[in-house]
Amino acid sequence: MNKRQEEILIYLYRFRFLTREQIQELMDQKFHSLTISRLNDLLKNNFIKRFYNSNLVNSPAVYSLDNFGRKYLIENREELKLNKTALDKVWRINKLTTQFRNHCLTLADCYIALKDTVTKLGSTLSFYAKNDLQNIKYLIVPHPDAYFYIQELNGIKKYYFLDIFDFYSNPQKLKKRIQQHLDYFDDNYWQDQTGCSFPEVIFVTSDDRSYSYLNWYLPKVLEDNDDINFYLISKQQIKINGFNKESLKKMVAED
Repeated sequence: MNKRQEEILIYLYRFRFLTREQIQELMDQKFHSLTISRLNDLLKNNFIKRFYNSNLVNSPAVYSLDNFGRKYLIENREELKLNKTALDKVWRINKLTTQFRNHCLTLADCYIALKDTVTKLGSTLSFYAKNDLQNIKYLIVPHPDAYFYIQELNGIKKYYFLDIFDFYSNPQKLKKRIQQHLDYFDDNYWQDQTGCSFPEVIFVTSDDRSYSYLNWYLPKVLEDNDDINFYLISKQQIKINGFNKESLKKMVAED
C-alpha cells in the first residue's frame, strides 16, 4: 500500500462511491492509465469493489471500499483521523440502492466543481462530507450531505450546508427538509455552539421538476423567514457551468 493508493481509499471512505474519472480529478492525476493501474491493483487485493453494468453503455464503472480496504483504514484510523462508525457502513455496501450510489456521485461532482471554483478565486475551501460529520452533536439532524466553509483572501469565512435531492423527490420531502433548516435556525443551536454565523443553505436538485418546485416554494417560505439564505442549483447546471455564483440562484421572498 503506497500513499497514492491510500489516498484513493480515503476518498472512497469520504464519498462512499466514486467513478474512475472522479478519482482522477480528486487526485489531480493527469494520466488516466496511472489511475487505472492503481485501481486494478486495489481491486486485485480486495481493497476496493467495482460495480459495472455492461448493459448500460454510457454508465461508467463505480468503485467503493471492500473489506480489506475497510480493515486497512480501521487499523490506521487514528493516524488518518477517520471515524469507525462510518467505516462500519462498508459491510452494507451491496445492500445500498442505485439511487443512493448516484447521490454519492453527485456529492463528489459538487465537491470537484466547487474546489475548482475556489482555487481559481484564490480562496481556501474546507469541505466535510457526511462521513466526515459523524458524531458532531450540534449539527442539524439528519446531517446535511456536506458542510463547508470558504475563507476568502481578506480572511472572511463564509459557511454553507449542502443538501442533495434525488430524482423526483416528493414535494412533502422537500418541504420537510426546508422546515428542518428553519427550525434549526430558529433554535439558535448552531450559533450558540459555534459562535459563527448560520450557514447559507444550498439545495442541489437532480431533476427539473424538483428545481421548479423549490423555485416556486422557497420565495413563499422566505416571506416570513428572510433571515436565512437559501440557494438553488441543479445537477445539470453544475455539470455544464460549474459550481459558482453564476450557477447558484439565491432565493428571495416574493414581493
